[in-house]
Amino acid sequence: MRKGISLLLCVALAGSLLAGCGAEKTDNSAAGVDDGGQQTLTETSGTDSPVGLNEEGFPLVNEPVTLTVYGQRDQNQADWDEVMVLKEYEKMTNVHMDYQEVPADGFQENLQLLFASNDLPDILLRCWLTDNQIATYGVTSKQLMPLEDLIEQYAPNLTRVLEENPLMRQAITASDGHIYAIPQIDNSATGRIDFKQWINKKWLDELKLDIPTNYEEFKEVLIAFRDGDPNGNGEKDEIPLGVREPSSIYVLGGSFGLQHQMKDTYNVDDEGKIHNWLCDDEFKVYLQYMNELYEEGLLWQDYYKNDRPAWRSNLAGELFGAMYMPYSDVFLNCELDYVGYEPLKGPNGKQLWANVNTGVTGGAFALSNTCSNPEAAVRWVDYFYSEEGSLFFNYGLEGETYTFDDAGIPRFKDEILNAEEGFMTALGKINLVPGKGFPCLITDKTDGTVASDHTKEVTKVLTGFLPEKVYAKPSVSMEDTERVIAIEQDLQNYRDESVTKFIIGEWDFDKWDEYCSTLEQIGIRELEEIYQKALDMNQ
Repeated sequence: MRKGISLLLCVALAGSLLAGCGAEKTDNSAAGVDDGGQQTLTETSGTDSPVGLNEEGFPLVNEPVTLTVYGQRDQNQADWDEVMVLKEYEKMTNVHMDYQEVPADGFQENLQLLFASNDLPDILLRCWLTDNQIATYGVTSKQLMPLEDLIEQYAPNLTRVLEENPLMRQAITASDGHIYAIPQIDNSATGRIDFKQWINKKWLDELKLDIPTNYEEFKEVLIAFRDGDPNGNGEKDEIPLGVREPSSIYVLGGSFGLQHQMKDTYNVDDEGKIHNWLCDDEFKVYLQYMNELYEEGLLWQDYYKNDRPAWRSNLAGELFGAMYMPYSDVFLNCELDYVGYEPLKGPNGKQLWANVNTGVTGGAFALSNTCSNPEAAVRWVDYFYSEEGSLFFNYGLEGETYTFDDAGIPRFKDEILNAEEGFMTALGKINLVPGKGFPCLITDKTDGTVASDHTKEVTKVLTGFLPEKVYAKPSVSMEDTERVIAIEQDLQNYRDESVTKFIIGEWDFDKWDEYCSTLEQIGIRELEEIYQKALDMNQ
């Protein structure tokens, strides 16, 4: 804690000492020339747009301009100045991007030092800016530029998406009412539904069982998987239910009336009232059910160890009867043996798939307060929020990297799908899809870069059982931020430890009242109040 505070003080001091450097850069930009003599866009009196900027079509600018770009490069991506889509886009736009990529390992420390130095690039791209970072560098230090007016004037594609999805606008609006970062927006069903549920149809057929429809039938099927030797090897090595890690234990909660709003343990009712359900009777019943599954050997006994390699090995060996995964990329060897199924009906007849997100992924695009060409920068990124731009970014050039099938679906060419270096590495030479986080729109038509056809089929089974509205955690005021961080860290640590102990039987449920009392002491209701206040202000 002391080290963290000291570092933050150093950051603040460095930022204040170097503030003059940022001001000097702004003055140079206003004069129409950047530090390297590159022509910039300057406003002229009596006009709404900078000289040389085309408000529609290509090129974006009449004369070439350069913007400096800082961002995090995924290990599967080529050097950004060698990525095909970005090279082609430079030809289309007349905007040259001077990229400074940083590897993911150590990136957050590097980003912190960048802001401390105040020697900022024009654009921050794929930096995964968190709400806390946006609050620090946008709301407080003003090192990030507010974007909402620029978006309204120069980003018609993004404006349309936000108008059609008002909860997305709420999700990216900071506590002071400004938008400091633009996210990746995934409107596809496969992207908005996090975990999909898969069950081994081959095992069901072997045991002559139907797909379960409620939580009681589900348990009966799991027992049959345990005892019936459905893989036929004569060994009792089947794992009926393969939950991957402690944080994934909540995926069945919708059947018990437990939503997963704000990507956390919250319900939000029709009036917008927030409630954390960790102390609710419905959650207790759910944990008792999961405890039964564990005690009877139906739930993977090592789920709480968060051993991803072991889990993947079990999946690759087709040892799971049922499990949860976003995509099938890690089990393509047995993908077609698993099918999707509707959410189970719970004790009170509820049938909801709650593991859904807003479609907004991180702070993918931001401008520093010294950006030399903010209008051109926003026009540059807006194309990727159009249907045409989404297709271009995700698939590249028709005929060269992809073709359309008879149904009008884009398909990568075989030499990319079957590339010797692996598909993701080959894809990283075309675009920045590997690793996600690029500012663009993904739709049901362009999600096929990562979603197999079978994943799409499994997704469709769930789409009729989703919450009507999906909320992101609202941005809280700076005075509340420190308190939120403190409460959430303690709350999540205690929650995960306690839930695990209830499920694996280390705690009896006569400790439930003590568990709830501890959550109250940590501040679960105070946290509700803070988020409620923030949500009410942003609506």
